[in-house]
Amino acid sequence: MSGSFRGFAVRCAAAAVLSAAWTAQSLAYDPPSGTVEYAINHSKYDEIGTHRVTFSRSGGDLVVDVRIDIKVKLLFITAHSLTSDRRETWRDGKLVAYTAHTDENSELIDVAARANGAQLVITGPAGKAEADGAVFPTHPWNPGIVTSKLLMDTKTGKLLKVSVAPAGEDVIKVAGKAIKTHQYTVSGDIARDLWFDAAGNWIQLRFVNDGATLTFTRTTPMP
Repeated sequence: MSGSFRGFAVRCAAAAVLSAAWTAQSLAYDPPSGTVEYAINHSKYDEIGTHRVTFSRSGGDLVVDVRIDIKVKLLFITAHSLTSDRRETWRDGKLVAYTAHTDENSELIDVAARANGAQLVITGPAGKAEADGAVFPTHPWNPGIVTSKLLMDTKTGKLLKVSVAPAGEDVIKVAGKAIKTHQYTVSGDIARDLWFDAAGNWIQLRFVNDGATLTFTRTTPMP
């Protein structure tokens, strides 16, 4: 084995160990109460909206409320608009209930999901679907998403088969402060990149939609 290849192998092994350690830590992630805000940027139209996540507790459940507001204007005319209110209810680390109401250019989309034993039963625009075992929404506030092979589209309720792989480390500015992050690439039925800090906080999301790149970046200062 050449020295350069040996060094490469050592670096890969070290990265795998660090990734495994971070993933184990992420599974125990417990978000703080309160609201975290993200700016939504479009590769052509710059900032087009906001994404707000509010964490609260109800008994032993974790409740995650999401509000998304997007508006794209061209010459004072609204070319695209989306508002969405979503609620996730988590119990013992599993999604047990979900509701979403989305108004996209006056088209209304409603999704509901509820745990039934070991299954998650989802009702959306395409009808009913059932998933066995744990399912993560595509909303990436929970870093445990990097361990999942099955996701639920938060707007439509569609079930998505995915693979998630570590993609190295990056530094992202949050409220003017440089934050070291772990990057993950999601592939399969959807393609996107996710960034989390060392504690498991979601920092950034990026994906391509209709030929444009959308980036969600945390703007709320880190605790």
